[in-house]
Amino acid sequence: MAKVSSDIIESFTAEVHELLALSRKDIIALKAAHIDEETLSRLLRNLHTIKGNARMLEFSTIEKLAHAVEDIYKSVKDGKIKSTDRLITLVCAVADKMDECVASVSKNGTDEKDIELYLQYCDKLAAGELIDIDSFASEIKKQVENTDDDEDEFNENVSEIQSIRIKLSRVNEIITAFDTMITREFHLKHQLDTLQKYEEASNNHDLAKIRKQFESDIYALESSIFSAQEQVFNLRMLPISIVLNPLENAIALESIKLKKKVKCEIPETDIAIDKIILEELGDILMHLVRNALDHGIEKPKERKAAGKSETGTVSISCVREAKHIELKISDDGRGLDYQKIRNKALELYPERAEEIANMVDRELSQFLFQSGFSTKDNVSELSGRGVGLDVVWSAVEKIKGRIKIESEAGKGTSFILNFPLSLSTLQGLFVYSNEDKYLIPSQHIVDIIYRKKSEYVTLQNQSYIHLEGQLIPCYSLSSLFNEHKIANNYDADSILIAEYMEQRIGIIVDQVQQFVSLVVKPLPKAFKNFSILQGIVFDEHYDIVPILHVPDILKKFKSLRGYDIKKYEAATKKRVQHILIVDDSETTRQIEKSILENVDFIVDEAVDGIDALEKAKSKQYDLILTDKDMPRMTGLVLLDNLRRMEQYKDTPVVIVSADQSEKSIEEFKALGANEVIPKGNFERGKLISVIKALLKD
Repeated sequence: MAKVSSDIIESFTAEVHELLALSRKDIIALKAAHIDEETLSRLLRNLHTIKGNARMLEFSTIEKLAHAVEDIYKSVKDGKIKSTDRLITLVCAVADKMDECVASVSKNGTDEKDIELYLQYCDKLAAGELIDIDSFASEIKKQVENTDDDEDEFNENVSEIQSIRIKLSRVNEIITAFDTMITREFHLKHQLDTLQKYEEASNNHDLAKIRKQFESDIYALESSIFSAQEQVFNLRMLPISIVLNPLENAIALESIKLKKKVKCEIPETDIAIDKIILEELGDILMHLVRNALDHGIEKPKERKAAGKSETGTVSISCVREAKHIELKISDDGRGLDYQKIRNKALELYPERAEEIANMVDRELSQFLFQSGFSTKDNVSELSGRGVGLDVVWSAVEKIKGRIKIESEAGKGTSFILNFPLSLSTLQGLFVYSNEDKYLIPSQHIVDIIYRKKSEYVTLQNQSYIHLEGQLIPCYSLSSLFNEHKIANNYDADSILIAEYMEQRIGIIVDQVQQFVSLVVKPLPKAFKNFSILQGIVFDEHYDIVPILHVPDILKKFKSLRGYDIKKYEAATKKRVQHILIVDDSETTRQIEKSILENVDFIVDEAVDGIDALEKAKSKQYDLILTDKDMPRMTGLVLLDNLRRMEQYKDTPVVIVSADQSEKSIEEFKALGANEVIPKGNFERGKLISVIKALLKD
C-alpha cells in the first residue's frame, strides 16, 4: 500500500464507523415488507462510499466486504430477493467483520482478515440462492474460537481516542463565525480612522495615546483571527495524493485494455486541498487521464514509425502557487489536430463559419469542451477527445478553477488546471462601476490594463484594444446594470482582461479598488434568478458586495448589439480635467502629482512662475496649484499675472504655503487665490477635497 498519513487513516476509520452505524439502522428499517426507495438508495450510497474510500487507500478486505453487501442490496432493489431475517443476520455479521477490519487498520495499519466464508455466503444470497444461516453462524463461531485475535481489539477505550469526528457543516458554521468576526474587525478599523480624524482636529495627547493603543490591539486581534481562521480551514484539507496515487494503477490497467505501452510519472507531494475540491478532482483527473490514453498516446507501431519510444508517457505535475494549485496532466502523444477540430466545428456550427475560420489554434480548443464534440470517428468505450470533457469543464467551474490546453503536433498535449486550495474563501478584485461596488473573482482575470480613449479601435460599432497581438473586444460593466452611465473624468479606462473558454474579453470598470480574499456567503433568495451573480461578501464597512459570475457576464456582453454599446458609450464621455503644479522643489511636485494622478487628474509640472506662465499660455488648465516662494517668479507674482489673462480670470488657483499668517492669507485672497493650504501640515485628503470642491467634481 502507498504511504498514507495518519491523519487520513484516522479520517477514514472514523467515517467508516459512522457510515456502518447509519447502514445498520437502514438494514433494520428495510426489514419491513414494503421497501422504502429512499432508505435503500441511502444504504447503497453509504456502502459505495465505504467501498470507494477503501479502494483508494488499498484496504482490499474492507472493499470486498462492502462490495459484497452492496451486491446483496442491488438484488433487493431489482426484486430478485427479499429483505428477510436470514439476509439481515448475514449482512449484520458482515458489518461486524468490517468494524473488526477498521479497528485493525487503526491498531496495526492493515485490514487483512480471513473473509472467504463471508464472501461465499454473500455471493450465494445475492444470486438468489437459499443459505443456511445457522450453518454460517456455526462456522463463524469456530473461526473466532480458533483465532488468537483479542475479542475486544476493535472496542477502543475512550481514554485512548486520539481524534474526534465532526460534521463538515459544523466546520462551515465555525468558518462563517470567523467571517463575521473579520467583518466586525474591519468595522473597528473604520472607526479607528474616524478616531484619528478627531485626534488630529483636537490635538489631544491623551486621545492620541488611546488611539495608538486601540490601533495596536486591533492589529494584534486581526493577526490572531486570521491565524485561527486558517487553522479551521485546515480541518477541511486533505492530501491531494489521495486522488493522485490511484491513477498509477488505473493507467496501467487501461493501457493493457488499449494494447498500448504507457509509463506513468506522478510525483510525491504533501500538498493538501479542500475536501470539497478533492471530491471533484478525482473524476476530473480520471477523465483527463483516460482521454490521454485513448486519444493522445499512439499505438506502439505508430510511435516507432514516428521515431518515438514504443512506450508513451503520461505525467502529472502539481505545484502550489500562493493559495492556488496548478495541476498539469501531459502526454507525449500525437497532439491535437487543430484542422480536424476546425472542420468538425464548421460542420456542427455552420452559422459561425466566418468566426471559426478566423480562429487561432488556442481558440479552437474551446470546442473540445462542448457537449458531444469529438474529433474521433469511432469513439471507444473509454473516451474520445471531447467525450467527457464537457463534464470536466463543468466540474472545474464547480471548484472555481480554470482549465486550458497546450498542444504541439507530434509531441503531445497538456491539460493545465488551476484551482484554489480551498472553497472557504474567494479571491478577487473589488471594482466600482457606476458608483456601485462588485467583487470579480480572480480565477478568470488574466490581466489588468489601462487604456486611453484614443487607444481603442472601433470595428462595426464595437470597441477593441490591441493586446499581445490580439484584438480584444471591450464592454463597460455598467451596461449590464444601468441604462445611463454616470460620467467620470478619468483620462484612461481600467480594463480587466477576462478569459473563458479560451476567449478573452475586456471588462471596463470605473475603478479597481483592491485585491481581497474573503469568505463567501450564499446569494439571498430574492436574487436567485440573477445568473450573473454567484454570491455575496461583506467589505470593511460591513456593506454587502455582490460577486459577479464571469462566464455569464461574458455571455451577456456577447449578446449586446454593437450599436447599443456605441450609443451607451457615447453618452458617457466627459472632458478630462488638467491641473498645473508649480513648485521649485522636485520632491514636492512629485508628491502632489502622485496624489492627483491617483484620483485621475491629468497633471503637468512647472519649476517656477515663469515656467508656469509659458505653459499656461500654450494650454488651458482647469486648476493651478502653486507654491509661494520660488526663484525667478514667486507664486504671488504668478497669481497676479494669471488674473490679468482673460482665459485665467476665473480659473481656480490654490496656494500651498508655509506662511499662514493672517496678513499673508489676506494678500493671497486679494490677488484672487481661491484657497490657501498650509505646506507644513500637508494632508492628502484635504488637498483632494479642496480641488474637487473648486472644480465642482
